[in-house]
Order: sequence, then C-alpha cells, then structure tokens
Amino acid sequence: MPTDPAEGERMTRTGQPQDEGMLSLKKWKYDMGYFKVTSWMPIQTYLLIQFCGLAYSCGSAYYEINGQCCHLCLPGTRLYMHCTEYTSTFCVPCPQKSFNDEPNSRLNCYRCTGCDPAMGLKTYRQCTPTSDTVCGPLDHHYCTKTDNKGCSFAQKHTICRPGQFILRSGTTLTNTECGDCPDKTFSDESFSAYCKPHRDCQTLGLQEITAGTNTSDSECGPRNIPVYIVTVFVLLALAVFLAIIFILWKFLPLRGRRERRTCRHIWQKEKE
Repeated sequence: MPTDPAEGERMTRTGQPQDEGMLSLKKWKYDMGYFKVTSWMPIQTYLLIQFCGLAYSCGSAYYEINGQCCHLCLPGTRLYMHCTEYTSTFCVPCPQKSFNDEPNSRLNCYRCTGCDPAMGLKTYRQCTPTSDTVCGPLDHHYCTKTDNKGCSFAQKHTICRPGQFILRSGTTLTNTECGDCPDKTFSDESFSAYCKPHRDCQTLGLQEITAGTNTSDSECGPRNIPVYIVTVFVLLALAVFLAIIFILWKFLPLRGRRERRTCRHIWQKEKE
C-alpha cells in the first residue's frame, strides 16, 4: 500500500502503478490546453464587447452613424442631415405625393401609390405624409388581388344574361352569381333580380299563340271559333239570303202585273 500521495497518483484503478511516461504526456496535454484557452480569451472577450456595443449602444428610437447615436426622423418626415457631437438629427417634411409611415433615417420619402382605373381601381383613401394611398374597386367591380396597401387589381361583376336572374349580388370582394330561370318563367333583360312567370292565356280567356321561353313571355290572342259553329252560321246566312231572293222573285213581279192591269182598266174607262 503506497503511502506517498504522488505514488498513489501513479496507481491505476486496478491498483497497478502507472508508467512515468504516461503521466508526463498527460500533464503536457493539460498544460497546452490551458494555454490555448487562456491565450484566446482576451480576443474573444474583445470581439464580444465590440458586438454588444454595436447592438445595444443605440436605443430603438435612434440609429448609429459614425459612432454617434442619432434620433430617427418621425413618420411624415425624412432625413436631411445626420446628427453630430454638437447637433441633433435634422429632418424635413415629406413633399407632396410622398410619405414615410415609420420612424426612419431615409434620405427620401416613398412615392404615393396611384389607383389606375384601367386596373379597375379608384382612390379609397388619399395619400398623407404618414400613410400611402389606399385603392378600392370601381363601381360594379370586385377586388381580385390584394396587398398590404389594399386592392391592387379589380374586375367587373358578371352581367346576368336574359334567361338568368341574380342569384347573389356582387360586392367589392365577390363576383355576381347568376342562376337560370326555372320552367314557366322568364327574364328579358340583363341584371334581372328575379324571373317573371309566363302569362297564362287560358286563365285570361285567351288562346296561346306563341309559347313562352326563358327569355320571352307567352303571346295570347282571341280564341278561335270552332269550325262547326262557323259552318252553321254560314248555312243560316245562306238560307236567309235565298229566302229573300225567293220572296222578291215571287211577289214583286205579281205586284207589277196588278199595277199594269189597274192602269189599263182605268184607261179603257176613260176611253168609253
């Protein structure tokens, strides 16, 4: 059993003494590792300090320039001159038709967006020094493309054709939905909100001349008189006509003969 502590360090876990060369090699490796760590620490510390100084030296309302922390310009303004050790940041208002919507260190303002009617757009909210223009769809249009500034493209609402009706009206965000007129109904114009029923000729005491379609109404006319009734009226009229002819032929000549006899009798009496 070793009594010297150094001797104990030379013992392995199994109780066998370690080799002197192995102990020297381990000590050398430990010394070199410690040297590497201690020699790199000043460089690492310096880099960390520099990084943290750049990241946290200026607050959120400032920007860093030439080692100075300068105030950011307010929304609606732009940078005109950086601050110095003795002067503050100098900002000027955005000119017309331009804006800056955030605290900034920009030398220019953003140009206001234009709402192009050719793209189905109109101005929904005017541009201000602190906000961009907001565009919306024209009347009878709906937005098909949007961005963080509003509508960027719009199309016309679908026009429901004759024979259809508006199933669901279009909005600024949705298109018009059309439906076909059901049986016995029609619509004869565009943008019809509903389909009208066909006219019932029989109920009106008339005869249907032309059947209705989904785009036109029924056409009605007077009822036709049955053929047998027409035949009876024609025969009656013919019988009356023949009766009149017979009466005229039968009685008018007789009256003429009587008149001639009367005249001759009177003339003979005067002659005597």
